[in-house]
Amino acid sequence: MQNVAQTGNLYADLSHYYDGFCHDVNYAEQCDFTKRAFDCFAESDGNHYLDLACGTGQHLSLMHKKGFSVTGLDNSQHMLDATALRCPSAALMLCDLASFDVDARFDLISCFLYSIHYSHPISALSETLQRAFSALKSGGVLIFDMVDKNGIAERDVVTQLEQDKAKFTFRSGWRYSGRGESMELQVAIQREEALNVQNWQDYHPMTAITIAQMQTLMSRAGFNVTILERDYTMLKEWDGNSYNVIMVGQKPHID
Repeated sequence: MQNVAQTGNLYADLSHYYDGFCHDVNYAEQCDFTKRAFDCFAESDGNHYLDLACGTGQHLSLMHKKGFSVTGLDNSQHMLDATALRCPSAALMLCDLASFDVDARFDLISCFLYSIHYSHPISALSETLQRAFSALKSGGVLIFDMVDKNGIAERDVVTQLEQDKAKFTFRSGWRYSGRGESMELQVAIQREEALNVQNWQDYHPMTAITIAQMQTLMSRAGFNVTILERDYTMLKEWDGNSYNVIMVGQKPHID
């Protein structure tokens, strides 16, 4: 058996398989939640939606079906190419989370699958929040999920997939030393077929932050902040005990 080890950008090398690796993600439930939260918190006058770190456009496609005009942002052209196929009506932006520059255009901005943590370090995260604030209309809403650094567990999520006559094993997990503002997302993928085995490994620096720190950053950016439990079946205010939450920031409405 031949073993070929590779290190590189997995989102480019294996973007064709991304949806398979994420098949356990309930995108429809997340979008239903997002629409309910938007109806509850938004005071703007439109339906323009931006998804940060949009991946292959699953959220965009579903939100478009709910009547939103959709825009996706990602730092991977391969992901945006997949998004264009899934949701041809979407406008697309290729840039980092802390680099997009639009003015008061959107009624709703989201960033799911913990992708807000890709804004690293905290200074970049603060910039992302400020840019999101600027990109929202008066009364618009920012929604994203996050994990408190004090609740990070060093366990891996493993997903298996059979596609193109090969077996894939996808493994990902956070690693945090318990100190500072940096953690690491470790990703490994193995592809097995016939007599050939290929292995990819990738490491992503991510921001380690507490819920209280995130709330402070959002308030400094100008948001009115509400913290909800990370339960996409309901809108439930955070009880202060769990480590995984959904942050809702409303840009104050100006008549």
